[in-house]
Amino acid sequence: MTTKKVKVTGKHGVRGGRGIRQKFLLAVKTDKKSYVCPNCGYKGTIKRQAKGIFKCSKCETSISGAAYKLDQK
Repeated sequence: MTTKKVKVTGKHGVRGGRGIRQKFLLAVKTDKKSYVCPNCGYKGTIKRQAKGIFKCSKCETSISGAAYKLDQK
């Protein structure tokens, strides 16, 4: 069950403290986010493969970025 205050991190309860829950929330929010490919320019083709690795499904380009969020330049 989730509440308005803790959202999807409510399943973890009080374990780990506030900082851990905030990092988890950031990872959950940005894991499904769509980005614009800097190589081909299509939006929604970049997906997060692993920690810091993003891949374009159209042009098959692998891009490295921050752990949970692609660096926008």
